[in-house]
Amino acid sequence: MKAEFLIDYCQQKEWHVEEGHRQSPIDIQTSQIEMNQDLGEVQVAFTNNTATFLNNGQNLQLLNAGEACLNKRLFHFVQVHFHADSEHQINGEKFPLEGHFLFQAVNGQQAVIGVLYQLGAHNADFEQVLNQYDHQQGEGEFSTAGLIPENKSYYHYIGSLTTPPLTEGVEWYVMEHRLEISAEQLKRFVAIHGKNNRDCQTLYQRKVLHYQA
Repeated sequence: MKAEFLIDYCQQKEWHVEEGHRQSPIDIQTSQIEMNQDLGEVQVAFTNNTATFLNNGQNLQLLNAGEACLNKRLFHFVQVHFHADSEHQINGEKFPLEGHFLFQAVNGQQAVIGVLYQLGAHNADFEQVLNQYDHQQGEGEFSTAGLIPENKSYYHYIGSLTTPPLTEGVEWYVMEHRLEISAEQLKRFVAIHGKNNRDCQTLYQRKVLHYQA
């Protein structure tokens, strides 16, 4: 079933940017990143094996309870949604799909774990996501084993939300290692959700750090 939204990705240049020069997504140039092992490893745990569906007018989300340790601080899971094509690029390369796992700390600080997916084998956990998207209501099975890489090396920078209000100050943790979905699954996602990737934004003076797990 085709989903309906309140924002138009064909008109994203008309989206109002509340702030300025720390927007997301970006094209991560690996020749310009800085190694920083002091960031610490990413740890993620989810409470339930089911998730609740929500269309918030901008994307299709799955809600669950969980926690993450990011930059040695505790964050609580809010929701996960996906973008096709990918929003972040690596050395100018786009990927077929990107997942955004949004977390929030008790002080309101937001952080997103970004996962890039390439075409390949059928992904059983993404199939569960698609099954919920088909119904667009209620609860369904949820597992992240095939949605978040086991190796959690990542790129880190400070950016923004990628949908209005495009709020800045968001911590990004873009996983270095990619996972796979099948061509049929990508086609099915686009049929339901449509293309929904924001254009890459200028890096300006920001640094991109790299943590090697």
